[in-house]
Amino acid sequence: MSSTRVDDVPARIRSLLEGRLGERRASMWFDGEARLQVHEGRLRVETRSAFVADWIQRHYRSDLQAAAREALGSDELQWHVTGEEADPAPARPAPERAPSRKRETAGAWRRLEDFVAGDNNRLALDAASRMAEGQDGPRCLVMHGGCGVGKTHLLQGLCRARRERHPQARIRYVPAEQFTNEYIHAVRGGGVEGFRQRMRRVDLLVIDDVHFLADKAATQSEFLHTLDALDLAGAQVALASDEHPRLIRKFGQSLVSRMLAGMVVRVESPDPQVRRLLAERLAARRGLRLTSEAGTALGERCVGGAREIEGLLSRVDAMRAVSGDRGEVSAGEVRRIFQQDDANRGTQPVRLPEIVEATCTALGVEPDQVRAGGRHRRVALARGLVAWLARDLTAMSFPEIARGLGRSAHSAVHGGWTRVQGLLDADARVDAGASGEIAVRELVARLRHALRAASRA
Repeated sequence: MSSTRVDDVPARIRSLLEGRLGERRASMWFDGEARLQVHEGRLRVETRSAFVADWIQRHYRSDLQAAAREALGSDELQWHVTGEEADPAPARPAPERAPSRKRETAGAWRRLEDFVAGDNNRLALDAASRMAEGQDGPRCLVMHGGCGVGKTHLLQGLCRARRERHPQARIRYVPAEQFTNEYIHAVRGGGVEGFRQRMRRVDLLVIDDVHFLADKAATQSEFLHTLDALDLAGAQVALASDEHPRLIRKFGQSLVSRMLAGMVVRVESPDPQVRRLLAERLAARRGLRLTSEAGTALGERCVGGAREIEGLLSRVDAMRAVSGDRGEVSAGEVRRIFQQDDANRGTQPVRLPEIVEATCTALGVEPDQVRAGGRHRRVALARGLVAWLARDLTAMSFPEIARGLGRSAHSAVHGGWTRVQGLLDADARVDAGASGEIAVRELVARLRHALRAASRA
């Protein structure tokens, strides 16, 4: 640990927390609500409110100590509250406000300028940028997309840009889990009116991971009333969810309709080119230089996006701090870390039905069509991808794959594998249905990533 740069330690601890808590929960609490720093050899946890500090201490203190012990050699923690996300209620006299506290809060938020945009997520960036300008932007913005595509970055960047352009704006940014916990705490403690003032007396309310409210009828009702109150007051709202509002299970129809009345934008997964640019930018921040081949390898493999890239670069940086190597990071160095990760992660075997399901979902075809030998172009592509992935991720032979698909002969399965391999060699693009045209190499990378992630769950 002594040879690792101090400014790299928070990223290492963040990576360790993701391993202990899972990506969603680690992101929810430690990519915005809390900021990790190293101060005098100890882990310092900065939060925007005493409520968040108390919640993290009660629920994640042991995880923080374990991560700090591994990364720093000490499990002693320091706690610091920088201030609430929003300005106080309007009735508070102006001299009592603390501009310096607002600057501290905004400093923990990411910047829209640092969001690496590609053709498939530029609309989401544009929508967030327009809302940051103020009342000329959309009144309600709903962003949805898979884990790790940059929704939290856009929400925090929106908050930061709005604060910089309108310093007196009252802004509140909270994950839906915190909204729920604060509401429950307020109900039990008789402080519902105070809770409503904090959430409703704002110019901009930003709620991350709003799908967390699913199956929580009372909290959904309160949230719906909050949205109505903000709308009447002329305030703006930005929400983010893993799924389109229509697809969030156990969401009340009134809440779904309210969200659909706003601007609904999908944040797509970054393509390999964007991931390569992102890798180069994140590496440069760490003082690392990637060879062109290393950047390409990261872009092709790190389908999970920024967090996955950040975690791998943290590993590279830590290893180089030990070895003293200051040269360019090679593709071989990156691939060795991938191989180590694959070998070290305990996984359940990937099974053929899971491959069929994932492939059919991605291409928008039915599993029965694949098994029945349908000749539609996307059905044939799905069958070939199933064969290729089964050979890559399992120990099954072509005859075993054929039997698993209900086929008596394996020649068609072998032929499908051959066609997909040819498409990969040619770096071809194919029609993937609702996902549009996509490079076969990227489609395979996404499917492999999803299947491997499922096997580790």
